[in-house]
Amino acid sequence: MWRGVGLVTCLVAAFLAGCGIGGGPLVIGVRQGQPGLVTRLPDGRYAGFDIAVATYVARELGYRDDQITYTYDPTQADIVIGPDGPGPVAGPYLVTSTDILVRAGDLSINGAGDLSRKRVCATKASAKPLVARFGTKWRDVFLAQANVPAACAPLLADGRTDAIVADAPVLAGLEAQYPSRFRFSGRPLTPQTYGIATGSVALRDQVDDALRHMFDDGTWKQAVIDYLGVLATRYTTPPALESPSAPEKG
Repeated sequence: MWRGVGLVTCLVAAFLAGCGIGGGPLVIGVRQGQPGLVTRLPDGRYAGFDIAVATYVARELGYRDDQITYTYDPTQADIVIGPDGPGPVAGPYLVTSTDILVRAGDLSINGAGDLSRKRVCATKASAKPLVARFGTKWRDVFLAQANVPAACAPLLADGRTDAIVADAPVLAGLEAQYPSRFRFSGRPLTPQTYGIATGSVALRDQVDDALRHMFDDGTWKQAVIDYLGVLATRYTTPPALESPSAPEKG
């Protein structure tokens, strides 16, 4: 069962009393195998753009850093960073797109149309538009389907595939892991929106307030530079939040 219901009750009933402080941990669902967004460090800590967003939001909700834990299982999470999920969704905290990563010296790929005779590595979700465009025969011959985008990087590096198709922030993370060996190619493909799944409208509004603060104080911009550096010129301003700010009480 999704744990957000319990957190919502706690927040609504006693948020001003510091539900997170002195209480149980805040369990945050994150995505596995998504460099640039979420990376598990050798010491067990997590880093990445999604982690920077998650940490900021958790602190705004009243949680200390030592009360924050992460899980790859969204059913065990209080809030889920990235994909849409059950309950109202706060954000978006990033509006991006699926893109193409190729070897730095390969000038033959400049857009999706150039992939019709190229070997592509992608997850099932990222490959879906290409399969719709080129057909199942293309899929059977040219597509290497991966469970997570990180699994594609070694294939591109050693020439077993010609391109990786994934969300641009993830490709930025892979590019950073292989300096000077990969490059972005062509125009962005399908748009992608990242939000934070919550368990209630009340919690969604609190998370939106936290994101609004992150946007306004410059922390969001710095996180883009720190973790999505190659894309910093693409994401120059935060996205507009979908849920309006609550009116001030006079």
